Amino acid sequence: MPNASTAPSRRPAPGPDSSPAPSRRPATVTGAAAATALPGVALTAYGVYQLVAGLTGDPMSRSMAETLGVLYLIFGLGICWVARGLLHCQAWARTPALMTFMLIGGVAYWMLQGGYDVYAALSIAYGVLGIVLLFAPGSHRVLTR
Repeated sequence: MPNASTAPSRRPAPGPDSSPAPSRRPATVTGAAAATALPGVALTAYGVYQLVAGLTGDPMSRSMAETLGVLYLIFGLGICWVARGLLHCQAWARTPALMTFMLIGGVAYWMLQGGYDVYAALSIAYGVLGIVLLFAPGSHRVLTR
C-alpha cells in the first residue's frame, strides 16, 4: 500500500471554467477581448446578411453570395471564440487575436491605396490599440504560459 509520501500528487485538471475570477482579470485583457469581439460580431452579422440576401434576394450569383455568407459566418464565429478565450485568460487566444489585429492593419493599407484615408487611419489605430492591449504588462502576465 503506497503511503502519502510516495503517492503521486493529484491535482484536479483545469476545466473549461478554470479562468481567473473577473476581479483578477486585468482590464487590458477585458479591453483586448472586447476589441477582438467587435470584428467578430461584425463578420458574423455580415455573414448572416449575405446568407439571407443570397436565399431571398436576387443576387447576380446565388452560390457566390451563399458561399461568402458561410465564410464570413465561420470567420466571425471563430474570432468571437478567440474573444471568449481572452475573457477566460487562455494563453492560446493571444496569437489569433494578434493575427486579427494585424489583418485589420493590412486592410488599412488597401484603404490608403483606394483613397479612404480617414477609414484607413481609424483601422490602423484600432489595430494598434488591440496589439497594445494584448501586450500590455497586465495582459502579458496573465496570457503568458
